[in-house]
Amino acid sequence: MANSKLILASAGSGKTYYIANHLIENKRNIVITYTNQNVGNLKKEIRCRFGYIPEKTEVLTFTSFVYRWLIKPFEPILEVGGQPLGVISTGIDIITNPEPQRKDGKPNWRYKKQDNSRHYFTSSDKYYADHLVKLYSLQSKAIKNKIKSRLANFWDMIYIDELQDFIGSDFKLLVELVKEKSLKLLAVGDFYQHSVSKTDFTATSPFQRNKKDITKEDYVSLFGKRIEVDETTLKKSRRVSKQVCEFINKKLEIDITSRSSEVGSIEMLTESDRIRDVIQSNDVVKLVYNNKKKYGWENINTWSYCKGDTYKNTCIVLTSAFENITDSSFTIEGYSSTQINKLYVALTRATNKVYFVKPKDLEKVCFEKS
Repeated sequence: MANSKLILASAGSGKTYYIANHLIENKRNIVITYTNQNVGNLKKEIRCRFGYIPEKTEVLTFTSFVYRWLIKPFEPILEVGGQPLGVISTGIDIITNPEPQRKDGKPNWRYKKQDNSRHYFTSSDKYYADHLVKLYSLQSKAIKNKIKSRLANFWDMIYIDELQDFIGSDFKLLVELVKEKSLKLLAVGDFYQHSVSKTDFTATSPFQRNKKDITKEDYVSLFGKRIEVDETTLKKSRRVSKQVCEFINKKLEIDITSRSSEVGSIEMLTESDRIRDVIQSNDVVKLVYNNKKKYGWENINTWSYCKGDTYKNTCIVLTSAFENITDSSFTIEGYSSTQINKLYVALTRATNKVYFVKPKDLEKVCFEKS
């Protein structure tokens, strides 16, 4: 019987709510997510259920988890290049970037190779946040077993939120934990939000053999045969209306259904006066592909960074690639998963109305005299 479970969820289906209401108060639970914002959301949801954070439950970011539970307690036995680590850390540096191998096209004398313990530390003996998982991955099987054994002794259940954001060495570590027989783990994520925001923008895994895209079936197979996969519990979105879900199914070919009672709509704006009214409305959040500062609008976000947010109404400024999305002849053939997934995120933020505007129509408004 599988110890770990993977729940593939839809946008707005209540992933945070599910985790908060699945954990058992008197059990030892550790809840791991990607950002501090998600930590706050999870704690808020847990407090809504219990009125407080249960004494035996800990909620923290993935970086903090790796440091506190996989690295810091084992510093006396960790090895780098066959030698003891030889450093007692003073914390994590999440701001300073590690020294690159080259600067201005020339070798960087400050750079230390991976087999040098200083590769992982700043001058103040804080770990570079980006190198924590790399340090773990270099350890011997015997040391890794000690680390995972300690995890199993301390925690009854490990929860992973926003699973789809983890790639590269972070993803490989996650798979290793999922496959560990002594650990009981529940991971929740929306496959169709992968490649939107990530833990490592330089890595390729879980993508394999130079592939730009990966199917849901390929993705699930990477976790091994022992994991239980649930594609039904969180399939229905509580946020997204039936009308928008049907549009996503038809145009983006992403299977999402709605359990919302709200009546939604999708409208392509073409008339200048109408575009101006919507853009200037405080009740509409404007979603642009990137570089939101250039627009000078209030209530604006990007397709990627709105992930996790809920709005009442949105106006999506389309890219040229998607300007014909409402045409009957539109097809996603030839589009990358990154393009599709970013638009999927933007489309799934509103509970009610979704407006589209084409760049060429927006330009007419921007340069018109009021």
